[in-house]
Amino acid sequence: MEELSDITEKWCYFFKHAKETTLDGYNKIIGEDLIIKRAYEALDQFNWSEDELITYEQELKRIWDNKAVEDYKLERAKAEGKAEGKAEGKAEGKAEGIKLKVKLKVKLKQKKILQ
Repeated sequence: MEELSDITEKWCYFFKHAKETTLDGYNKIIGEDLIIKRAYEALDQFNWSEDELITYEQELKRIWDNKAVEDYKLERAKAEGKAEGKAEGKAEGKAEGIKLKVKLKVKLKQKKILQ
């Protein structure tokens, strides 16, 4: 196994010894190669019992459901943030408009245009 120095040799070993190699054996061979690890896991699923497959599918569904909930929360938070920002912007704009109106009235009064 130590002779497997590049990715091509690792893939060749994978295809030749896939049936008799355990996940621990593959971890020693492939190290951090995620693609070969996923290939091994996919191949290994064909040997699972029905109970193992059901458990796996339930876990996948739980993960996907949790991700969907998190995605929904994120989208909702973004929408709330936008709405809040819009409301704050309107309030600031209104306040600025009132300030300008007051300043204008003061200037007009000073020029005695306004009674």
